[in-house]
Amino acid sequence: MIRLPAFLLTLIWAARLCAHPMGNFSVNHYARLIVTNHGIEVQYALDLAEIPTFELLRSWNLERNSPQAELDRKAAEQAREWLKNLAITVDGKAVAAKFEHMSLVIADGAGNLPILRITTQARANVSGSRLEYEDHNFPGRAGWKEIVIDASNGAVLRTASQSNKDISKALTQYPSDPTIAPPQDLRAEAEWTVEKPWVVAGKPSEEITDKRKITKETPQPTVSPIAQPKSAPRAAPPVLMTTQAAPRGAVARGDFLSKMLHQRELSAWMILLALAAAFALGAAHALTPGHGKTIVAAYLVGSRGTLKHAAFLGAMVTFTHTISVFVLGLATLFLFRYIVPEKITQVLGAASGLCIVAVGVWMFRKRIRTLGHSHLHRSAIVHEHGTHAGHQHVHGHSHGPEHAHDHSHPHDDHHGGDHAHSHVPDEISWSGLVALGASGGLVPCESALILLLGAIAIGRVGLGLILLTSFSLGLASVLIAIGVLVLYAKSLIPERKRPRSQNLFRWLAIISPAVVIVVGLLMTGVSLGWIQPEWTFG
Repeated sequence: MIRLPAFLLTLIWAARLCAHPMGNFSVNHYARLIVTNHGIEVQYALDLAEIPTFELLRSWNLERNSPQAELDRKAAEQAREWLKNLAITVDGKAVAAKFEHMSLVIADGAGNLPILRITTQARANVSGSRLEYEDHNFPGRAGWKEIVIDASNGAVLRTASQSNKDISKALTQYPSDPTIAPPQDLRAEAEWTVEKPWVVAGKPSEEITDKRKITKETPQPTVSPIAQPKSAPRAAPPVLMTTQAAPRGAVARGDFLSKMLHQRELSAWMILLALAAAFALGAAHALTPGHGKTIVAAYLVGSRGTLKHAAFLGAMVTFTHTISVFVLGLATLFLFRYIVPEKITQVLGAASGLCIVAVGVWMFRKRIRTLGHSHLHRSAIVHEHGTHAGHQHVHGHSHGPEHAHDHSHPHDDHHGGDHAHSHVPDEISWSGLVALGASGGLVPCESALILLLGAIAIGRVGLGLILLTSFSLGLASVLIAIGVLVLYAKSLIPERKRPRSQNLFRWLAIISPAVVIVVGLLMTGVSLGWIQPEWTFG
């Protein structure tokens, strides 16, 4: 697996096109394992983002406003199921952590969707000296995954794979330092010894744990990290997922659309404002890294495209993008028991990347072949002209992004009149535009999905559909505008400098498909997890 440092992070984001960090899909894990003289105490917490919370509540057949007693009952049942997915062995023998109690917290998330955290206390009354632990809950989800190992009540840690440093305070207070990479620990090991029961004034050791830590020195364990499972993509630092740090165009907790979706009664003016906000959100979202801008520009630069080609390519990216959101939304609503939405995104991302690579290779081969033919044809004309003495030649050159190279030759009749030559292939085809546009928009957009599900959660499916459409129209407007700017960039070059830019644009015709190929390869690698951004900066 390739891990890229921070200075390549921007390139990775651009390569992913629409494969966002998917913070709204994340599930954060926390486990505090305390070895004691009578067994192992387990504090286990899961902090679910908007989409997994939406799925969990649907599986319970409840809503966030359901009676608290019903929510607590379902949460306790769910906590017991999650405990069964914790593999704990002591001295090689499997043990079960027995449920004691749990706490449920539900808060507001993006798009008026709730987020949920369940913290469970459990205990395993066993004796031994070696602990092995592995968390099998939500293996494919990205997120914060932290394990803390400590000892108390007469037990002394000798070795441990994790320390007793609690970074997130049991998922209640994430660090604000963006250089702190989210831990990815789902597996732990520890060895410990048990001292004789330590009693003061007839009190059992459990009642004097805190005092013992202060008055009795304990040796520090040797911390030796172990290999962790790599079943999920790396997550962004939590500070980058906060409302304040949300990227432009992202649906965040407490923004206008989230507050609007919270309202049960909506006037016509409020709906119009919501549509305008969704359009602006889509336009701003298109300006963030990716979203097909790279391939739209790379395909059109140096090509003899027109306004209708740019409009069609931008519209095709947006249409495919919108359809993919519908598909993912349907899977989230009806197939969440069988299909993990992130896996759909991963497969679509890989398929999109491979399609982009194929289109880039086709573009590269055709442009090389056409430019080679153009060069040979031009050389033949120059050679022919050199063999006719006494002929006057007047060459008018006009070079733009499409490299139009016009030669006007007042010759004798046997020269056959004017000659028009192009240094860049005229390979624009509707099939190529369809393939590239569909590939660029294949990966669904997280913010659009949040808008759709947020409206569905309050029983307004129609509102969700029109908000998604408005969001997509904003996205399309930016993509089309970028295509138009690329096509007419030649008008910014003064006439006297255009002949000098001939070689530049000829090279751009070769570089642009190469860029498409690189983008496709990077997108495929990131989608499959072969390329991982290194979030730590230090």
